[in-house]
Amino acid sequence: MSLMLKSKKIKKDFLIALLIAFIIILSSFNYYLYSTSFHSSLIRKYSGNPSHLEIDRNVTRYITGFSSELNVNFNEKEKSHMADVRRLIILEQLLFVFLMVWLFVLIKKRKINYSHLKKSALIVFLITLLSLIASLFFDSFFELFHIILFPQGNWQFNAGSLMIQTYRQSFFREFFIRFIMVAFIFSLLLVLLIKIIEKKLIINSK
Repeated sequence: MSLMLKSKKIKKDFLIALLIAFIIILSSFNYYLYSTSFHSSLIRKYSGNPSHLEIDRNVTRYITGFSSELNVNFNEKEKSHMADVRRLIILEQLLFVFLMVWLFVLIKKRKINYSHLKKSALIVFLITLLSLIASLFFDSFFELFHIILFPQGNWQFNAGSLMIQTYRQSFFREFFIRFIMVAFIFSLLLVLLIKIIEKKLIINSK
């Protein structure tokens, strides 16, 4: 195999592994995004106000596209930020669908192998490691994240605002750590499952 062909294969394998890693991470993110029961547990833990549970249900329906109206008594600045969040979430969901279609095409063409799964698990591990480090400085990470994604600056609210009272910083920190860790565990289980299946196929072929 020539050096150029080998380089192309390495790049192709890396892109496939990256695709799988992104799907695993986004799957975990979407699961917790839609899980109002998980949101409720965090709100009870960090807010303690029962009325905030209904607020979260309405916010979740709105930002995920299941409701066109935000039926929450937010002020105009809070509503503006939620509209921006909704646009980002819808873009994320479209990206997720595109990646899933791409993955199914690769599976149908038999382009996915065990090596790709191992590499994707390594990528998820590295992302998990970086994410856990970021969680140690979550306030700074959270601020940088918002500065990049919401440059218009409508994401900063005073401590007494309904948005801050409902969604404390600790809510987002635990949400972040949870979906990253679950993605990592899932990737390891996937690699382990494929390894077990491969061993059984080898044994049966003898």
